[in-house]
Amino acid sequence: MVLDRRRESELVPEYSLTGDLLSFLRCGLQYRYHNGSSLPPSRPVQLWFGEFVHGAMEAAFRIWRDAVPRATFPWPMNITPHRGNPPTGRLGHDVGTIGDTIEGTLRVLGKNPRSNVVRDSAYRRVERAINELGPDLFPLIAAAEELVIGTREIPGATGTALRARLYELHGIIDVVTDVELTGAPDSNIFKRAVQAAYPGLTGRFEVIVDYKGSRRPATTHDYWQQGDWQVQTYAWLRGRQSGTLPVAAGILIYINELAPTSDDIEELRREVTRRQTDIAPANGSADYYQLNTWRPGNAIPAFSLEFRLARAIRVIPVNAQTQIAAAAEFDRVVQSIESCVDTEAAHGQIIAHWPPRGDEETCAACDFRHFCPDPAPRHRAHVITAPSAP
Repeated sequence: MVLDRRRESELVPEYSLTGDLLSFLRCGLQYRYHNGSSLPPSRPVQLWFGEFVHGAMEAAFRIWRDAVPRATFPWPMNITPHRGNPPTGRLGHDVGTIGDTIEGTLRVLGKNPRSNVVRDSAYRRVERAINELGPDLFPLIAAAEELVIGTREIPGATGTALRARLYELHGIIDVVTDVELTGAPDSNIFKRAVQAAYPGLTGRFEVIVDYKGSRRPATTHDYWQQGDWQVQTYAWLRGRQSGTLPVAAGILIYINELAPTSDDIEELRREVTRRQTDIAPANGSADYYQLNTWRPGNAIPAFSLEFRLARAIRVIPVNAQTQIAAAAEFDRVVQSIESCVDTEAAHGQIIAHWPPRGDEETCAACDFRHFCPDPAPRHRAHVITAPSAP
């Protein structure tokens, strides 16, 4: 009997949709530095704020789901976060305790807020999110923190020097099904938002939910298009799992809109003036007056709950064509990352082969900005496309 020669195992690099691909799009050089000397880039570049928001919202949902009887909203924040070790014992319906526990978990992983201002802002926004979104959102969630995973081909990898032909893409989502959405009261803000974005939606379907630890981006900004790609690609990945329903829509929840800062208000005013936002206060409304009479240094405008929720909730319709197109965009991002890996390995240099493209906010929070060859705002303006391979 003749035995075949043992084949070399094929490398299939793993990529997180948010931790790797969106992080690379935000700034390729920062992404590479956060990955240390690891090749391939395998450790996600996720800011503390985003992980804290996700962790606190998931913890709050599970506490709500498992409690007998269900605790009524609003939940208090009686326990002041203490910047020490997290409290022990069973979590109660207290936002401070929930946040403290999540913060302790992140601390063990070496992830800490870059300042007390960021930390306090995270607690304030999570408290708003739990109490203003939780009553309508939590009853709709059929599955929390579902892993979605799939394998795709890297464009142009065949016959090239790239180290892999395939890559594995994964993410974590919350899922709402047609049963929960249809059975919700007509006053439910998420049901109304889906119906407004997708009139006549019927049949069996799922809706993907993802939290964003950021403000609603301008419609002309990269992040607006990337949010759409993210939802569509999550839907494609969800379709690769067995026993799932077709995804009809995705919901992105911009947590920062529930408790905006002065910088957020200034950005909103510019976007409204330039007509670069899809959600602006109605002319003549109290929200319109507050926005246009506000000046830096004044107290944050007390926008209405209706306006803040409209800014926080973005519904994105999904179909087979949009899924395929978005996933192809991320294929090109992976191609760019793999090309950077290949050229760095060949030349032994990082700075020359990983593109810096951060905006001012990204650069301000970056530990490597002092020796970056192209920090914001000197670099080129944002363009809503995936980067080409280096």
